[in-house]
Amino acid sequence: MTPKKMAVAKSASKKAAVRTPVKRAPTKKATGVKAARTARVAADDPLAEQRVLFLANVFSRAQLAKWIGVSPSQTSRWASGEERPGPAAAPALIDLEHVYARARLVWGGESARIWMESTNAFLGGARPLDVLLTDGAARVLQALDAEMWGGAA
Repeated sequence: MTPKKMAVAKSASKKAAVRTPVKRAPTKKATGVKAARTARVAADDPLAEQRVLFLANVFSRAQLAKWIGVSPSQTSRWASGEERPGPAAAPALIDLEHVYARARLVWGGESARIWMESTNAFLGGARPLDVLLTDGAARVLQALDAEMWGGAA
């Protein structure tokens, strides 16, 4: 049994102190909105397992983990279906798959991967993969469209 905290109440004459136990309300686990804000929530992506397996086969689990900002073991748990990507990782994985699929339409598999990892004049000398992960897919898709229509990408 834990010792009770004692509050000190002084008598009117301030000569003697009287100790009385202080009752504390039992603590409860956070529930409702507060719990939802603090809990790690998986994104609602029913294709996450297949997406991670596909991207890990194209690049590697180690590269994928580095780009998304998680440990390689995390990508393994996603690929096995043990866990799903969270709200920060899921959009990055979806964007990566989307851009890679669009690049494959222009060049085919291996060339699309090389394009994503190489510097690009349309993107100011940055790699499409880096721009994708820092700024999102829009500029990278513009570079792909420029390449598809014969622009300098």
